[in-house]
Amino acid sequence: MISKETGGQATAEGEGTTIQAAVLMQRLVAILDDVCGRLSDVQGAVSDYVGTGQLDHAGMERLQSLDALTQEVEAVRAVLARVEEASMREDSPHYGMGAILAGVKLSQIRDMLCHGRVLERGDEHGDFTLF
Repeated sequence: MISKETGGQATAEGEGTTIQAAVLMQRLVAILDDVCGRLSDVQGAVSDYVGTGQLDHAGMERLQSLDALTQEVEAVRAVLARVEEASMREDSPHYGMGAILAGVKLSQIRDMLCHGRVLERGDEHGDFTLF
């Protein structure tokens, strides 16, 4: 059976199936959107704990979801690493930096994408407020 969504042959395990770059990116964005939402929930649990100094059972369950979230981010990272490997073997597409950086507010991410480097982080972070 040919999948219209992916443009490839559908199999139970996904082996031998191809996927259009746009569809893959849409799915990765959906996964990361979900992860971001759940991380916000964990952030709320941390904020509650910092504010009260107490962690109830529900708060503990919210914090325990960090393990699953970490695994999901690692899986997305692995997929993107494979996309990079495939791009090096094929005629790799070019992306406009303006479009790529639209909505990215973190300067370290912008610097890495623009210049290929991460700014060194010192031990001195100054004063900060949690949540």
